[in-house]
Amino acid sequence: MSFGGPYLGILACRESLLRRIPGRLVGQTTDRQGRRCWVLTLQTREQHIRREKATSNICTNQGLMALRASIYLALMGPEGLREVAHLCLQKTRYALEQITRTGRWQAPFARPVFKEFVIRRTGQDMEALVDAAAKEGIFAGVPLGRWYPELADAMLVAVTEKRTQAEIDRWATLLSE
Repeated sequence: MSFGGPYLGILACRESLLRRIPGRLVGQTTDRQGRRCWVLTLQTREQHIRREKATSNICTNQGLMALRASIYLALMGPEGLREVAHLCLQKTRYALEQITRTGRWQAPFARPVFKEFVIRRTGQDMEALVDAAAKEGIFAGVPLGRWYPELADAMLVAVTEKRTQAEIDRWATLLSE
């Protein structure tokens, strides 16, 4: 996303704990060889300068992202945000129904979805399919094979409130041909 950042994450706590939030959060994961490793999940530019003395979670990009999110939330209001979430849910369900109705595509994970889902078509070269769709002006999804070899014939699809029914229908038709 965004070619490496910036990202927005919202961290909430009681006011009494506000000054106790760490300057960086470290997450545990595994590398491609299955070895345990650590990643910085929350960090600021300041941490690369002052390291252990860093206590601030504010830097230019974080400030801009917070401002952007604040403006969006203020403009949308609680009802607008609820409406956007409802549209995302409806359009995601519609897209999943459209792509799986012919039986050529399957949803390998039987889970509730919101904005994102995985689709699979046995024997299909996902990279080639995504490239062909791009030539038609459609971003079909993200092939998962390079990160998950067992999902080489699957891709991750995202649907937001911005997609129209006609765009979703065109996407489903193109992928089902």
